Amino acid sequence: MNELQALLHLCLEATASQLQSMREALDKALADIAIEKQIREQLILAVNEACMNVIQHAYCGDHQGEIRLTLEHDGRRLRFLVEDDAPCIDPTCITPRDLTDIRPGGLGVHFIREIMDEVRFSPTGGQGNKLEMIKHLDTIGPN
Repeated sequence: MNELQALLHLCLEATASQLQSMREALDKALADIAIEKQIREQLILAVNEACMNVIQHAYCGDHQGEIRLTLEHDGRRLRFLVEDDAPCIDPTCITPRDLTDIRPGGLGVHFIREIMDEVRFSPTGGQGNKLEMIKHLDTIGPN
């Protein structure tokens, strides 16, 4: 496999107001490698949901935290890495809501798992969490 090349690295305050600029930067980085608009929108949705989950659940709305987002590409896959310094989350607690439970919110984990080909969440040990999301380019067709 080719070596991963960094396309984007952002450090954001853990606030919802920061997500607009993150989405714009991510859209530009994906467009620069010719990912089609519809696929870009799906990938951005998944990353946005991941970041919102960090804000709401890992930091519990405490705006003192930071989210680090890295996008890498090796010609065959895209790797999105979302890291934080929040208290460690138990990975067994990260489950999608039952889709028959009709109410607002709570579908972020479902969207992430549906859009991405691989999803790995792990506490970093001590303090912090890491979410790695992989999208294989052969699953989205020619770009």
